[in-house]
Amino acid sequence: MRPKTIAAIAGVLVALGVALLVAFVGKSEATTTATAATRTLYVSAVEWKGSADVAKEPYPGPVPAGGGYESCPPGSQECGLKGDTTKWAVETYRFDTATVVAYAGERVVINAFGVNAAKHDIVVPKLKKSFTILRGVVTRADLGVVSKPGIYKILCITHPPAHQMDLVVMPKP
Repeated sequence: MRPKTIAAIAGVLVALGVALLVAFVGKSEATTTATAATRTLYVSAVEWKGSADVAKEPYPGPVPAGGGYESCPPGSQECGLKGDTTKWAVETYRFDTATVVAYAGERVVINAFGVNAAKHDIVVPKLKKSFTILRGVVTRADLGVVSKPGIYKILCITHPPAHQMDLVVMPKP
């Protein structure tokens, strides 16, 4: 073969190789971005209850307002006391875990099961997301791909201030 023909073929092969490499790398990055790893978290919205005998523990008094805590003095009709003057009781709404963790760049999906209360209205202010947890239902809340490390508050606005948890997003490993 002539040197000009060999050079032309080599040039075409190099150009084709570069084009394939660019196409492969571009497609690979696009695919990675479009299919971020998903971090699926499972939590439950629960109500903790406690009570005491007045003769053994004096009634401690009121709790912060908002619905996340409830304190029922002796003689109350609430907290299951039904007017009993020998006991006092307390209740609080909580997530069964106060902290969940994901890595930056992961899609965060929360599956929340409602155990107590008819509903819990939830907001994630930094992500501008909201959802409702209903009793007896697993609510799937897709918070999307969280790209920035940090702490994201997940708040129940039905039962503040107690009913909340933190989504801790760590830098990519």
